[in-house]
Amino acid sequence: MAHWSEKSLRLRCVPINVTSIAELGIVTRAEPATYLFWLPFGRTQLDAQSSKAKFATLAEACSTLNERSTVCFLTTPEDAALLLSSISNVLKFQHWVAVKTTPDAYDKNEGQLPRRHAALLVFTGYSGVLGHTKTRIKYTYCPGCGRTTKDYGGKAHMYHEYGTSISDVWRDLEWDPTLGVNIVVDRLRDLFGLEPYRELTLVDLHECVELLPARTALPCEGPLRVRKRGMGNHPKRLRSKLIHGDCLETLRSMPSNSIDFCFADLPYNLKKKYCGWKDDLEIVEYFQWCDEWLAELLRVLKPGGTLAVLNMPVWSARHFEYLSSGMTFRSWIVWEALSIPVRNIMPAHYAILCFSKGAPSPLPGLTNVNEESYLTPQREGFCIRPGCYLKRSLLNIQDRGEITDVWHDVHRLKHNTRRVNHPCQLPPLLMRRLFSLFTAYGDMILDCFDGAGTSTLVAAQMGRRYIGIERSKRYHNLARKRHSQLREGHDPFAPGNEIPKSKNNQVRRMPSQKYPVTKKDLQLDVKRIYQELGRLPTRDDVARHSHHPISYFKEYFANWGEVCAAARTTGMSDASPLD
Repeated sequence: MAHWSEKSLRLRCVPINVTSIAELGIVTRAEPATYLFWLPFGRTQLDAQSSKAKFATLAEACSTLNERSTVCFLTTPEDAALLLSSISNVLKFQHWVAVKTTPDAYDKNEGQLPRRHAALLVFTGYSGVLGHTKTRIKYTYCPGCGRTTKDYGGKAHMYHEYGTSISDVWRDLEWDPTLGVNIVVDRLRDLFGLEPYRELTLVDLHECVELLPARTALPCEGPLRVRKRGMGNHPKRLRSKLIHGDCLETLRSMPSNSIDFCFADLPYNLKKKYCGWKDDLEIVEYFQWCDEWLAELLRVLKPGGTLAVLNMPVWSARHFEYLSSGMTFRSWIVWEALSIPVRNIMPAHYAILCFSKGAPSPLPGLTNVNEESYLTPQREGFCIRPGCYLKRSLLNIQDRGEITDVWHDVHRLKHNTRRVNHPCQLPPLLMRRLFSLFTAYGDMILDCFDGAGTSTLVAAQMGRRYIGIERSKRYHNLARKRHSQLREGHDPFAPGNEIPKSKNNQVRRMPSQKYPVTKKDLQLDVKRIYQELGRLPTRDDVARHSHHPISYFKEYFANWGEVCAAARTTGMSDASPLD
């Protein structure tokens, strides 16, 4: 673990052992403080479901804390998913941090995805933005070439010399629950080492008798109602097709027990500009709608099949709460996919929530050697520079690792040549990995939000049958066009020449142009002005002091923050300090 928190006043740690829920009253403090509630590790879906009353007591204890306090909980993902709703009744949810665990932290189950992360929930008594120090994670260096693991290209001047801003996926440390919790406590003591805090109270619940894991088998079915319509357990073999229509109406017409794997990358309700979809529903309406199609997916899924839902952690917790009443939890896959907006804790954690219908069947991908290339991720620390990759191949350097439930090597589609006219496109590798893991050749895959067709195209390439449902006529036609390209022998994911009009963020897209002066030179010139003035320069300052016309700064950059990006930091080198 290597982090650095700017201007941090490390908090004093005050441990409190709580062996019974009745003892929670001793946690109360009058002054603002940071708290870490450490729950017994290994708690399961069944443990969480049977702990509603205990969670309510925990929430009541939190409600007595000073309103300026920060309150954290460390436990398993399935426990955190059900705990979140109880604590959110009295505190404001801020972050779900995925904390990497040691390989032996969880029991291993044959034929199931190995587990490698715990959940750190962060709440506050206040309603504003989370207050914490600016914390950075030290750069790591590729064993193959000695340069930084991430390739910063021509943007090294915009990064700090120590490391990158901390995100909500902590892979730089490994927590071993059998050795206590100091490695997490030490980070929190620095992360929240600012006014008005003086201490971090560690509420040790890992021996609390009411919260100890039961370690009993999970039920396969629950009270979640599965509507019976269509054909029964032996439906006619379905054929691949793309359907233009509403997902609920279409799902209701499909036969029961007919799908091997259901995937849903639904609109996140974040006011994004989709064609044919209102992405700003009231939250109650949004989840009522989600519950309806989730119930239909459960109905059409075959016994032992998997339902995978991609969403933000906070929304995934709500999906978990609904699905856990009638399905069996399989995996909470952490897809580390750094996104915007840029914050002091960078948003990188996207959850792929996986439930099975009844008892989980062994995962086909863990026994199918034909597609193992998608299931042997790049080992942490190695870079993806083409030259280094070729060198490692020639020298037979082992840079592949074991698949777990933390996916750090599947990168977003960032370059416009890899995108089509849809605001939210998933990388094909993500779908290849999911399909390789959860399905076999010839299986039927259903995507009820098919969008531009990424999932169904990958399914076709991998010899799976597919059904893709899409409400937007424009996106449906786009998917059909791409499937036609595939049938004609073309790669639908090959780089293109057109710049897509759709965007997945609010940052203004700059027109393609040739620069007489590089953007880097302009930013470094602004940094020079900053050093001369002792403050960030205004537009008028740059017009007076720059070596370049002010029009360059207006035409080359989306906003003034981008102009001043290099002035705000030290700049870095991608070479190892040992070189």
